[in-house]
Amino acid sequence: MVASLFAQEPAGLDWMTLVAVPMLAVLGEHVVAMNAPAVALFGCGRHPLPMELSALFGAAAGAVAALLGPAAPPAPAAIEVASTVDGKPCRLAIGARRAVQGGAAPLWLLTVTPLAPDPQGERGVEVVAGPPAASAAAPTDDLGRLMPAILDQLPVALLIENAEDVAVFVNRGFVNIFRYALEEIASLEDWWFRLYPDPVAREAARQRWSGLMAAAPPGDGTISTSEFQIRCGDGTDKMLQSHSFRIGGYRVHSYVDVSRRHQMLVDLKVLADTDPLTGVPNRRAFLRHAAVLMQTAPPFSLLLLDVDHFKAVNDELGHVVGDQVLVEIAARCRAVLGPGDVLARLGGEEFAVLLPRQDAARARVVAERLRHAMAGTPMGETGPDRPVTVSIGGACVSTAGASIDDVLPLADHALYAAKRAGRNRVRFHPEA
Repeated sequence: MVASLFAQEPAGLDWMTLVAVPMLAVLGEHVVAMNAPAVALFGCGRHPLPMELSALFGAAAGAVAALLGPAAPPAPAAIEVASTVDGKPCRLAIGARRAVQGGAAPLWLLTVTPLAPDPQGERGVEVVAGPPAASAAAPTDDLGRLMPAILDQLPVALLIENAEDVAVFVNRGFVNIFRYALEEIASLEDWWFRLYPDPVAREAARQRWSGLMAAAPPGDGTISTSEFQIRCGDGTDKMLQSHSFRIGGYRVHSYVDVSRRHQMLVDLKVLADTDPLTGVPNRRAFLRHAAVLMQTAPPFSLLLLDVDHFKAVNDELGHVVGDQVLVEIAARCRAVLGPGDVLARLGGEEFAVLLPRQDAARARVVAERLRHAMAGTPMGETGPDRPVTVSIGGACVSTAGASIDDVLPLADHALYAAKRAGRNRVRFHPEA
């Protein structure tokens, strides 16, 4: 029944190819159309349309079908399901809008957004390879009349501009994401001033868009696909993914809110660059910071700090106290260092400090302040009742072109000289 119904008008949902995010059209429990991003997400297929939801979502098909149940509102809240895409477990966000009501089952439009790899692979559901690019026809003969309502129900934001740069249509998804009505951003100047209140960001956005328009080929087709940050009408900042194209005498823009995905990437980068115990940068982040900073004008000084007799602290008081000592040492270092200095934990009980634009004489002063910050006061109520000292080795580079790999061995040599001299000492290369 589904196949015969949609075979009447094979191009009825071709407009889905203009949407930049994975989209499915679902009638009952059958997928009747997929756009190219959806095909790319689920892989090259071997099943013709229509196909059952379970062919794409496996065990999660029941949750997707429940989202589209008879009692579902026209725009139900999005859900997340665990799945396996391209052989890797991940979580998918499913948004749904009821586009056409009538007949035995309504037509639903679904967007499928990958969120992140699923850390618990055993929860994943198998995803069968999807179908080839295809489209299906409209379930009614008055698709043209219903098209504005369909666009208004799409779970993506749409903005249409005419040749005079005036916005002539926005759908409900646009208002939900941007928090602006059509009349508030109809003028291009209103767009720039409302979405980019900062003058520097506004000018950068103008220049970026002018460059994209200049580089786009004439006639119908894609103008650009990009991501950018805007200020919404409710004062919040959002990261959006956009797809812009020309059709006829109009420019059509679709937008998806990817703020959550963007924040997840930022959080993952912070986790990858941060020592989880002390909260300071780890060795990986330190080496990257150093490589960038050392491209600027010298001099640079590097300090290596090693906690004296740290093994004895762990053996006598336990590793919990040892961890507390390391946290306290990092806190005391931060209190001494300036805003441009870089502190990192290289591993174990060893820390590093990079001092941009500081010669050996000034670096010695900083090193002594760091040493005294540890030796002058016990580690606190939960730490040893005696001060914990550090040995510090330093090296300075006063010429351009040096790398952190050139300086690390010199500071390391000076550190061992400080330990051989009795610990709780500062030594510098080449005087070490």
